[in-house]
Amino acid sequence: MRIFAILMITVFLFAADFDWVDSLQKAKELAKKESKPIMVMVEQKGCEACEYMDEVAFEDQKLSEFVENFFIPVKIDIDIAKSLGLKAFGTPTFYFLDKNGKKIGRQLVGAATAKVFLEKLKEYKKMSEVFSR
Repeated sequence: MRIFAILMITVFLFAADFDWVDSLQKAKELAKKESKPIMVMVEQKGCEACEYMDEVAFEDQKLSEFVENFFIPVKIDIDIAKSLGLKAFGTPTFYFLDKNGKKIGRQLVGAATAKVFLEKLKEYKKMSEVFSR
């Protein structure tokens, strides 16, 4: 029992985590201020793939640190996304926007392992650097 408690404390202390911004408007303000692109996750209630991304993929330390250091992450409900002109045929759908709110590349649809998603994020980071010039 004691070993389990120590393991849980260790997992808690070293669990990767970042804070999601609660609105696209706030994300755009932060993106300009911090000169970072925006990662928009369009989700909906009961989405198992969204839960996988939250509970498994984004808990990966390397992925979480990359998001925290190089993106402004924001979650948006699918109905709100539609009203903002962000189409989602499934969830999660990820959009990437430059610091001015313009779309970068194509959206990504569905869940991925932390390793695969991290590689995609690196590609979008490079694209955002080109857009920022």
